Amino acid sequence: MSFFEKRTAVFGPEDVRVGDFDPTADGLYRNVVTIPLDVKPKHVVYVKAKSDNPFDIVIARDNGSAVVHKEGNKDIQLGPFPTEKAASMGVILGVFRGDKATVNLEVWMEKK
Repeated sequence: MSFFEKRTAVFGPEDVRVGDFDPTADGLYRNVVTIPLDVKPKHVVYVKAKSDNPFDIVIARDNGSAVVHKEGNKDIQLGPFPTEKAASMGVILGVFRGDKATVNLEVWMEKK
């Protein structure tokens, strides 16, 4: 990363598998994957996700409220979302029962 680059990586880019068989999960499949994010106050967050199959995505604040919820995506870039005073946020990825998706997820933040 360059010294003058505004972008700070928060997660990824990394492949996240959703919908895989998991005997420890309710219903035996991991249809919902949550990814906690450590963010800094007074920044904005961007999310980029690309997948082989449609998936749903939610960006959530640390108080449990949803910033955005998008359904049936294969390639999406979201943001900017202000972090306000929050030190953590989260990304929730989901697929319908019986579906699978490999989502390449990247999250970064920039100073306001």
